[in-house]
Amino acid sequence: MSYLFDRNFDAETEALTPEAAPAPEPLFTRSDHELALAEARAAAFEAGYQKGRAEAQEAALASDATRRLQLAEAVVPVLRDLFADAEAHHAALEAQMIDFVLSVFEQLAPDVSAALAEGQARREARSAVRMALGAAQLTLYFPPDSLEAATAELEAAAREAGFGGRLSLRPDPTLQAGAVRAAWDQGVMAYSFAEICARILEALGLARQEIEQRLGQKLTGEPS
Repeated sequence: MSYLFDRNFDAETEALTPEAAPAPEPLFTRSDHELALAEARAAAFEAGYQKGRAEAQEAALASDATRRLQLAEAVVPVLRDLFADAEAHHAALEAQMIDFVLSVFEQLAPDVSAALAEGQARREARSAVRMALGAAQLTLYFPPDSLEAATAELEAAAREAGFGGRLSLRPDPTLQAGAVRAAWDQGVMAYSFAEICARILEALGLARQEIEQRLGQKLTGEPS
């Protein structure tokens, strides 16, 4: 096949068209290189600083926890000793107080009993009269030496209280001074000032023994 023009215009056009030039390589000046190097160093320094700071904080926390644990381990025995000493001191103070109360009570009990025992017994007898209201019979027993002094007072108390039954006051040689015994239709009552004092002394003695057991030693002044 023959052509009018034996030429390849497409090829010629392509030959005349300049090819797209490749992108030029970036050109770094010395200042750009130094700036990039400084930025890289700063970034590496910051990363190292942050890592070192985190590690230091972890180490500090671990060290602080260790110190706290060591401190607690050292303080616990000291506190235990302090509490033990405080308990012993408190027990010793209790012992001193009980010794004082015992001493005073033992010295004053006879005088207190002589001054208050009979009056307190008559007061308890008046209470018995009120408790026996409605009963047909009320019998009050007193020590022989106290009967005469109590009779008039208790008969008056019975009238004032409205006791309508029969009131009898009788001597009982087994009763000590400051004691009274009452019996009515459906009740009884007994009171002894001396027994109350004895119970107080017994309670103080038991408290003293308990303190001795806590202290592990015998208190001074303890009778042998």
